[in-house]
Amino acid sequence: MTVKVEIIAIGSELLSEEVKNTTTPFLVNQLTALGYTIKKLSTVDDQLEEITGAVYEALRRANLIFLTGGLGSTPDDLTREAVAEALKMPMEFRDDLWEEIQQFFLKKNRDVPPVSMKQAYLPCGTLPLRNSLGSAPGILVPYSNDQTIIVLPGPPQEAREMFIKEVKPYLLEHYPPLKTIKKRILKIIGIGETVVYEKLKYLVTDLQNSGIICSFLPMAGEVWLIFKWDGSSKKQDDLFQQSENEMIIILGDDLYGYDDETLSGKVGELLVNQGFTVGVAESCTAGLVASNLTDVPGSSRYVQGGIVAYSNEIKEKLLGVNHKTIEQYGAISPETAREMARGARTVFDSTFGLATTGLAGPHGESGIPVGTVYLGLSTPDAELAQKIFFPGVGRLTLKTIAAKRALDFLRRYLINPDGVDSL
Repeated sequence: MTVKVEIIAIGSELLSEEVKNTTTPFLVNQLTALGYTIKKLSTVDDQLEEITGAVYEALRRANLIFLTGGLGSTPDDLTREAVAEALKMPMEFRDDLWEEIQQFFLKKNRDVPPVSMKQAYLPCGTLPLRNSLGSAPGILVPYSNDQTIIVLPGPPQEAREMFIKEVKPYLLEHYPPLKTIKKRILKIIGIGETVVYEKLKYLVTDLQNSGIICSFLPMAGEVWLIFKWDGSSKKQDDLFQQSENEMIIILGDDLYGYDDETLSGKVGELLVNQGFTVGVAESCTAGLVASNLTDVPGSSRYVQGGIVAYSNEIKEKLLGVNHKTIEQYGAISPETAREMARGARTVFDSTFGLATTGLAGPHGESGIPVGTVYLGLSTPDAELAQKIFFPGVGRLTLKTIAAKRALDFLRRYLINPDGVDSL
């Protein structure tokens, strides 16, 4: 039997770009690895009728229905009530859960908030899922012989821990995988989804015709190419290996990593292997480049430091950017980007200086459209600059793209200094 899955993420905050939903991708990875088929992913607002309607619809097409979020103690946490409403189950108070919730707070030497009593209510007859990291229990509803509803808490770490410890053993017993699914992710930067497809379309077509699933996942500043196939098929294994070798050649330096590898991790690996260090000067990205670099454990071996030089005065005072450069070319220019990078390299006494300066909007400046960013790279041998232009993507997305492209600028130089384009 094909196990069909629907995942419903609950929370109005997830409908804005300020909060990134990391739980749904985690669940997709875990569930597809078990051989299940994802039928639908959705996000709904914190409204009782919205959540109830989503559960109604999911019951029509899925064996496993996951809901994430809405298990807190505030008035907008309504997932318990919505599940009870959708399944026509009354709510019941669980003394055992209330005792556990109280113990959670007491062990942390905190007063027990009276509103937390709400978390001890479950739809009648459902099973609680223990939460080792938080106060809100999850919910497991064995709805019918082949349908189960599972509700996980909103905080990503709580949801992951609960899935691994509580949910996965249940799934392996009641929905045993029919086959092993293999998965491979190619991570690409510098070219868009359409260009990636044009480069690889004949290989992708051959793989799809052989039953290997190929998916393009465009993200801010990069593209992930995801492949899934039957792990028991030697024919598919051999075909994918041959095709992957060809894709690696075709993509060249645009391919930065595989599977769980990250761009910042690859840059760090290259810096460590060559014994180099980097200092960062940022304007429009406001510290995001340095943040990405230091996401990697052990990054203190190669990250010297960073300066957020948002104003022209700070660019001049801390980084040594020439006042005449800004006066003549503007703060958003390749000339300023190069001098910022040089300043970072000097201030931090690092092998490389990496800089960003640009216009994230929403309002433009005279002659400079929103979405314009210049990247600077100062090396022992040269001072380089690149321009990227992504209009209409919004401030946060532009900052993300610019930070990634700055890291990629350095990555490409570390791989092949002579192959890097510069203004």
